[in-house]
Amino acid sequence: MKSLRKTIRIMLIILSIYFCITFLSYAQPRIGLALGEGGAKFYAHIGVLKVLEEEGIKIDYLAGTSSGAFIAGLYALWEDIDRIEEFILSTDFKKYFKFLKEAAGFQNINGTPFILFYTDIDSDNINPKWLKGLIDGKVIRDEIDRLTNRASFEYDLKIPFKAIATDLVTGEKIVIDHGRISNAIAASMAKPGTCMPFIFEGRQLVDGGLVDPVPADIVREMGADIVIGINLSGIQSDSFLIVNNVISIIYRSIYIMLEALNETSCSKADLIIKPDYIGTFSFDMDREERLKLIKIGEEETRKIIPLLRTLIDSYQ
Repeated sequence: MKSLRKTIRIMLIILSIYFCITFLSYAQPRIGLALGEGGAKFYAHIGVLKVLEEEGIKIDYLAGTSSGAFIAGLYALWEDIDRIEEFILSTDFKKYFKFLKEAAGFQNINGTPFILFYTDIDSDNINPKWLKGLIDGKVIRDEIDRLTNRASFEYDLKIPFKAIATDLVTGEKIVIDHGRISNAIAASMAKPGTCMPFIFEGRQLVDGGLVDPVPADIVREMGADIVIGINLSGIQSDSFLIVNNVISIIYRSIYIMLEALNETSCSKADLIIKPDYIGTFSFDMDREERLKLIKIGEEETRKIIPLLRTLIDSYQ
């Protein structure tokens, strides 16, 4: 009889512990972070993650577009913003952007002269093709592989992560969440006109910002109860805008469309962090300029912390 009572007490204790753990796990909302596109503005993402870490706010899901995918992928892998900041501040990003070396020549096509770019040249065969971009995304992929030791979605991530790209042929939004994270990041960052389309699983992929600049919807689908979106469209260049040729017109048109698309993407988030800043920025800006953007990300994130705390407490 005593043995039975003792067994029942032990079972009751185990059940109590189980129900306490279960209750606490349900009481804590799952938080997702959607890191938006923005090219060289991505330093602001560092500031956002720094403040969230300082506040003890754990991120359960991450999704990123373009350079946002780069930071999201590193954080999902390392879960250490200090390590990312150290890397970001000390890296010469020009090595990620090596231009293709191709021969150029003129050829008449139906009586019209065209400049053609040649690859795969040997003594017996010249295979002409149009230049698809100035930068080969495989260079970016290989640099990320060296940085992450060829990390994969399946075995190395500490936080679930997805990267957004665009199928250049079909226009579909492509969510990448398998294989090497370097492929996902390189595809998501393949800016049309600058980078060659990134070939992944038979698809020609380009910058995910064309379809989902701030992938709050993807973070929600991953299971997040509270979704925070980071919209970097408020960070603007102070250089005088010149629209005087076909290329500049195309790029300006894309940016106008992206502005509206950013707002649509952000509508799926519970909270939006949108830094406002006018200045000079580029991937190879000096340390002080990088720190300035990081600081702006910190300042904007601190503004939403009280509301984020209120949302978290509403789940208690």
